[in-house]
This record gives sequence, structure tokens and C-alpha cells, in this order.
Amino acid sequence: MHIRLASEYDLDTLLPLFNAYRQNLGKETDAIGAREFLAARLSENDSVIFVAMDEHNAIGFIQLYPSFSSLHLKPVWYFDDSYVIPAYREHGVAQRLADKALELTKDTDVLCVRRTLVDDNTSVMLDPDTGQQNIYQLIASR
Repeated sequence: MHIRLASEYDLDTLLPLFNAYRQNLGKETDAIGAREFLAARLSENDSVIFVAMDEHNAIGFIQLYPSFSSLHLKPVWYFDDSYVIPAYREHGVAQRLADKALELTKDTDVLCVRRTLVDDNTSVMLDPDTGQQNIYQLIASR
């Protein structure tokens, strides 16, 4: 398995994973909407997507969005999208994708990577220096 940065050429590779990710979270399949969303992210470079590949197929992805922390006066990478196909779960793929996100924070001098969990009330803050996870409650609702 290897993890690499996705590009516009990976749209067809990412689409089934992204659609499965959304369905896994209770959304109806929407191949057209998912394609438009991913194509926009890839072409506008307003997110970073890493894709995990086995020998021939995409098996997982993580998508990160840039943001800023007023409190720390630094940029942060926010990730809300991460998915691994069921056959590859329990094989460390999700952790390797998260590690790749942390590697990006170190390479770009970003303070942390934050992930909102499915319940929209709990987040995980990943410290890029230590890799330590800190869980906290969101104060404001979206």
C-alpha cells in the first residue's frame, strides 16, 4: 500500500470511495453531486486529498481543508472526510492516512489538524509535533 496526493486525474478513482463514504454516513448515493464536488475541490485546489492505493485500486482517502486559528495566529488543516473500504479496515490504513495529514502539517508549518466526528459535537485535535490526540467539545453549533 502507498499513499499519494490526489490530482484531477484521480477523479474517477476517488468517486466510488467518496460516494461510499457519504452513504456510510447515511446520505443517499449522488454520483453526479459527488463528482461535481470532488472535481471542484481538485480543480480549485481548495482542499488536499490523499489517496491510499493497494497494487491496483484506491482503498481509502482523507480530505483536508485549510483554515486558520485566531487563537494561535496560525493556519490549521481541518479534515472532515476520511474513509477506508471495509475489506481494508483493521489494517492500519486510516492511521497511515492520518499520519500523512500530520506529515503535511509539519511540512507546511501548520499548527494542527482537527477532525469533526460524526456527531458534530466532538472534535479531535492532532498535535503535529507529538501526534497526540486531544478531544474537546465544540462551543458553537453550526
